[in-house]
Amino acid sequence: MGCLGIDTTGAALSVAFCENGEVMGEEFYQGELPHSTKVLAMLDALFDSLKIERESVSCLAVTAGPGRYTALRVGMATAKGIAFALNIPMVRVSTLKALACSALPCQGSVVTVLDARRHLVYIARFLTDGDTLERETEDQAVTYPDAASIIPEAALLLGDGSDLIIPFLEEKKIFCKKEAFVHAKWVALLGEMKFKKDRNRDEVYEGPAYIRKVEAQKNFNHQPVKGGNYAPER
Repeated sequence: MGCLGIDTTGAALSVAFCENGEVMGEEFYQGELPHSTKVLAMLDALFDSLKIERESVSCLAVTAGPGRYTALRVGMATAKGIAFALNIPMVRVSTLKALACSALPCQGSVVTVLDARRHLVYIARFLTDGDTLERETEDQAVTYPDAASIIPEAALLLGDGSDLIIPFLEEKKIFCKKEAFVHAKWVALLGEMKFKKDRNRDEVYEGPAYIRKVEAQKNFNHQPVKGGNYAPER
């Protein structure tokens, strides 16, 4: 089984291919160009470097969020297009879980934090034994003080939201690696494991996993209606 992983959710972009639990190759980019202009070229470079055909891919995994709105949709649209073209299943992977995998082979509590803007962060907590991750909280969007309450003593803090939380940790001793990035190799590995657990799973008709509403949705739900009132959120 070969699984193609795609991540476009943050400042960095990466694609990777794994086969039966082994990472065969990865392309990683961090720069100024929009993800939409790079992702297909990176996929071509990955396949060329591995000297494999597209038909070698039997499933596809993509980070579904949380992340930047437009960037999320670039990855999701690319993944769906490839899945339909090759007639293969697609699975979604949590951005926060894929980021937490970069802590391996460390042991202990791992907390991933991404800047969600408007004084919020996306956060999730995991426990690792050095080989595997066990989820302890769901992905959620919370205020800085609430995020600090989720982080235990001696945790490893990963992600670009780390600096936002540190002032609220008071006396807690934590380890911080704010420059950690999601790598598509973890997306591919997590996706392959997810698919092996359920061979009938196919999330190609599912969209990004938005944790909170984007501004366009909020503005739409507050459009004026007759009488000058605002339509309630549903």
